[in-house]
Amino acid sequence: MSKIILYNGPNSPFGRKTKITSLVQEITLEEKIIKVQEADFLDKHNPLRKIPTLLVNDLTIIDSDNICIYLDSISKKKTLFPKKEYFKIISMISVANGLMESVLERRMEKIRPNNEQSNNFINKQEIRISRTIKWLENNWKNYEENYLTMDQIAIACSLEYTNFRLNNQWEKDCPKLIKWLNDFRKKDFMKSTIPLEVK
Repeated sequence: MSKIILYNGPNSPFGRKTKITSLVQEITLEEKIIKVQEADFLDKHNPLRKIPTLLVNDLTIIDSDNICIYLDSISKKKTLFPKKEYFKIISMISVANGLMESVLERRMEKIRPNNEQSNNFINKQEIRISRTIKWLENNWKNYEENYLTMDQIAIACSLEYTNFRLNNQWEKDCPKLIKWLNDFRKKDFMKSTIPLEVK
């Protein structure tokens, strides 16, 4: 039997995607919450020292999307990547990933010393965040309640991470997205993976 270890963080939206995938697809794994800046041991597995990182016996899987695809592939549950909609789904996942990255990059810039911060960079990220969420409101249509797909998970994680690290001002201008998200966040796998602030 394979021993699967997920190195994760307490509030990474990318890590949250992988954790949710393991829960939905009923894959048993050992999750280890780490602080990346203190995780020297991770270098021998992932030279980028990024989370999430998945270890399966002697195999290391890097990048949240690759991890989700792997977990989905070994599950006996319905796939989160149905073949008919595969390219639509992975394209929307890429949009969600980009939103997560912009929120994260803005956050990292904001916690730098004031004299080292770039307001232009912060503004650029905020514009990208706003533009992306409005685009999702107008273009994403996969609100299927009866079939869970990976883009739903990724978009939910990205929107909740935006609220966690920035604000929820987007909600008033995106009635379809927030209506869907309010229903989606009631699912057990969403409630059990809410990001936590770490001091």
